[in-house]
Amino acid sequence: MISILEVIKTRRSTRAFRPEQIGRGELEQILEAGAWAPSGNGFQGWHFCALHSQAQVDRLAAAIRAALPVDEDYNFYGAPTVIIVSYLKKHPHAWLDGSAAVENMLLAAQGLGLGSCWINQLRNCCDEPPVRELLNEFGVPEKHMVIACVALGQIAEPTEPKPRKEGIINIVE
Repeated sequence: MISILEVIKTRRSTRAFRPEQIGRGELEQILEAGAWAPSGNGFQGWHFCALHSQAQVDRLAAAIRAALPVDEDYNFYGAPTVIIVSYLKKHPHAWLDGSAAVENMLLAAQGLGLGSCWINQLRNCCDEPPVRELLNEFGVPEKHMVIACVALGQIAEPTEPKPRKEGIINIVE
């Protein structure tokens, strides 16, 4: 078992996934990690919708392509699984709580040896009528806004770490 600091330091944003699907058990562990994220006042106002089907991921990518000015080959970097993280609209802790859940999922994926990537495009078009219709079909609550998506899968091309910036830590005693 690797340490949590090692998981944090080795996690990268995967931008090239292999086509094979991840296991249902792995997906459930990643979703559980999201559910155990901290939330303001323990509110836990999030919802996680896992698309564990390449066909469903492709439908979502097509809806985003139609709604936003993204590349014509936009497809979550080929990830076979995508988790849509949403939260109650206008809740004061939505962005912070939802982001904590996303990070937990990214770290859980790394701990399981899977690639992951934090994806933001859906949050910019989640209330466009054709996109919202698809989200409703997927079971994303109508009263929720999308915080982010988590793309998951086997890594096709590893990502090298970027050097850490100097001067970003200050300790006062």
